[in-house]
Amino acid sequence: MYCMTVDYPKTEGSEFNFDYYRDRHMPLCAQLFADYGYRGSVLRKAPGKGPGSGDLSWASLDVIFASKEQLQAGLAACGKQVADDVPNYTNVKPRMSFAEIEVAL
Repeated sequence: MYCMTVDYPKTEGSEFNFDYYRDRHMPLCAQLFADYGYRGSVLRKAPGKGPGSGDLSWASLDVIFASKEQLQAGLAACGKQVADDVPNYTNVKPRMSFAEIEVAL
């Protein structure tokens, strides 16, 4: 599996509408990426340096795909529509990283 992590760092003057993100943006992404090997996502609310501190980011989301190729195809087809929704919930420039993952639950 392959993962795109999207992190929204806390910076001076930044704002983040968590309800919109959870209730509208995440379902939009799931719908748009459904035909591109989307497997699910993991949302971390207010990650921090210590338990409960919430001092690093507003949120961090792992978006999981079946393969790197499907992630790339999904971004090529739907990335602009996803990016166009960002101003509806934050003024933060998201940081993205990509990695192959193995999940054991």
